[in-house]
Amino acid sequence: MMQKIIVLGSTGSVGKSSLEVIEQNKNYVAKCLVASKNSNLIDQQSKIHKKAKIYLENPKTKNFLSKPLINKDKLYDLISSSQTDTVIAAISGSSGLELIHHSIKSGKKVLIANKEPLVMAGEFLINEAKKNKALIIPIDSEHCSVHQSIKNIDKKDISKVTITCSGGPFYSLPKNKFKEITLNQALKHPIWKMGKKITIDSSTLMNKALEIIEASYLFELSPDKIETIIHPEGLIHSFVELIDGTILASMASPDMKIPISYGLGYPDTINNSFPKINLQELKQLTIQKVDYSKFPSIDYAYFAMNSGKGMPIILNAANEVAVDQFLKKKIGFLEIFTIISSALNYAEKNNMKLTSVSLESILDFNNEAKRIASSLIKN
Repeated sequence: MMQKIIVLGSTGSVGKSSLEVIEQNKNYVAKCLVASKNSNLIDQQSKIHKKAKIYLENPKTKNFLSKPLINKDKLYDLISSSQTDTVIAAISGSSGLELIHHSIKSGKKVLIANKEPLVMAGEFLINEAKKNKALIIPIDSEHCSVHQSIKNIDKKDISKVTITCSGGPFYSLPKNKFKEITLNQALKHPIWKMGKKITIDSSTLMNKALEIIEASYLFELSPDKIETIIHPEGLIHSFVELIDGTILASMASPDMKIPISYGLGYPDTINNSFPKINLQELKQLTIQKVDYSKFPSIDYAYFAMNSGKGMPIILNAANEVAVDQFLKKKIGFLEIFTIISSALNYAEKNNMKLTSVSLESILDFNNEAKRIASSLIKN
């Protein structure tokens, strides 16, 4: 049966990989391509995916596009309609939350690549999915691999989930050299080719901090059952330890098309032509502990989860503001950590709490957290 797909963030790295998977399978069709402002690329994509409508959030020009843009109301209608089975959510940062929420409320299969919406509104989105019979499948490599490992396992039998990280470009750099890190160095990831924001998050290990929070919500596990370790080869994406001492390790080539393929095929496994690991040629698989003194991000994640009441929203908002300023060369690398810890301290001291849980209250709280983080930078 034909699977009708909307790709949110079609011009980003995950969006482009998603379209490659769709192009390889005659049972998939893109019904709509959604992006922020990259009109050149979305126009090229729509010439390949001729049945796809296009939506741009911030169009610079509409004139030279080969087909007319749809407006936001039409996009929302299309997501809700029987014209759509699956929504791939690959918009960077917190800006994808509203569209993800609408897709879940519409009872769709939602493949989530960006961790920020689940960090901000994990419990809320999981409850909405249960209420509306929507299916949330993570397609970032770590959570996707956990999803695969535990799909036939009872939660009570899981003793620990370990998500791996490559360590980014600086895991072996001495701490006293961190103050010299430049933007160009931070943008050079040793394994993955990704957008700028997530590449910086990988260099600070903030991506792992966010992933720990995401895993807690997604798999409904307490924070003390989730940890992270460094695995520089990037071939093992997660370990699931069971109460009997068995550990399930999930391996795949570091290629986003593999988890996207899993999400689109679920609950079936689809054949693909993407690169497989040749076990005969593997020389070593390395595991190392994270140095929390170099990467305090992981401690921030546990603090935010244990504090609750919207603290993960503050963590995510402060990080978004800090990374944006680092990308603009307004602050140094180490100041990213300073801004995040200052925002968390401010929120705790001033008893900032998310008192009611709705899409509107979460977005308002997020805006307030960003305003506070921005004022901390100015000061």
